[in-house]
Amino acid sequence: MKSSFKEHILAKINKAYTMFGLIKRNFKYLTIPTFILLCISMVRSQLDYCSSDWAPYRKGDIEALEKVQKRATKIPSGMKNLPYSERLKI
Repeated sequence: MKSSFKEHILAKINKAYTMFGLIKRNFKYLTIPTFILLCISMVRSQLDYCSSDWAPYRKGDIEALEKVQKRATKIPSGMKNLPYSERLKI
């Protein structure tokens, strides 16, 4: 049996989306510094845990993880209409 981390990566992505849902529902008026702190503690910790072991190298896995970040940068108010590169700078 050939082992793949595809299921593990998908589980981590789903957990990250769950954490974003919690943040979005429970914190109506987020400042950007507060949002960053919440993301680092609740979401990045899920995605970074043992990432050196499962290091995504396939393009599809990397794009799926990037999609999590793209969606996250739209959560703070006033950032939804900015281009992705601008949201990353902020």
